Amino acid sequence: MPMPDPTDSSTKYDLPETEFIKQLRVAENATAQWTVFNELKSTLASIPEADLQRIRTQSEKMTHYSDSLMKQIPASLETMPIKGRLDVVYSRLEMFKQTANKTLVDSLELKNDYKESVTAFNILLHQINEKFDKDAIQITEDKNFTYEKQQRLRDSIFKVEKNRQKPLP
Repeated sequence: MPMPDPTDSSTKYDLPETEFIKQLRVAENATAQWTVFNELKSTLASIPEADLQRIRTQSEKMTHYSDSLMKQIPASLETMPIKGRLDVVYSRLEMFKQTANKTLVDSLELKNDYKESVTAFNILLHQINEKFDKDAIQITEDKNFTYEKQQRLRDSIFKVEKNRQKPLP
């Protein structure tokens, strides 16, 4: 494939197809409540087919989307690891936007910045999945702890009752 003309905004770049990690159903439901999350995801996925002009407009949109995500985190997702990942996604998308908007676009730099943006987004998806995995483990542990506590209480009551029934000497 010939080198793209770095000054032609109709030039298409050989950017890799986007693959996202699979979200847990509960994570998908949580991110569906986050209005621009799926917009960002679908825009990011549309980049490989876009020409430079579209990449420029879409990269602008994506930085706005990621900024909005950072400002409007649903309560169920508001954790420090997720906030940290959102910062990284924003930074990577900002770098991608800056590269796309240069007068002379370096195709290798554009490709690398795009890959880094997708990787950052996938790590965010992983972090969201992990949050719900941990929540599920915590719920199970809480149930087990409650059951054990009930067992100890029951055993204590039986012991007291047994001691009461013993005749006094």
